Amino acid sequence: MLTKKTAVSIVSAFALFAGVTALQAAPQGFDPAPQNAAVPAGPQGFDPVNVPKTVAEVKKNGYDDQHVVLKGRFTKQLSREKFEFTDDTGTIVAELDDDRNWSHIRKDAPVEITAEIERERLGTVIELDVKSARAL
Repeated sequence: MLTKKTAVSIVSAFALFAGVTALQAAPQGFDPAPQNAAVPAGPQGFDPVNVPKTVAEVKKNGYDDQHVVLKGRFTKQLSREKFEFTDDTGTIVAELDDDRNWSHIRKDAPVEITAEIERERLGTVIELDVKSARAL
């Protein structure tokens, strides 16, 4: 049977733990979204302006291992895992690893891909390593 002193100690310890956990639950250092904003504010301090949004921008300004989100179409199969990805600004080779299920992707159907830029040492963009894709 618990003594009164032991029960008070357990309750106090739990209350202290719950208070510390509640303080650590939210990310720190971000401005909250303004209450009158039409669109909720995203994380602050990042520069999404420099993230390429088209194939032409990827080829011109993308850097190795940079993650990008592009909208376009898979227009041609080049090899088992390599495909031609095209948008309104150009064409680039995209790799779809065969260890994933890509059966929802159709030739010439609009898609949005999340990919990692693969660039060689001399700075030329080689291809996109597609991490995910969704039909539009």
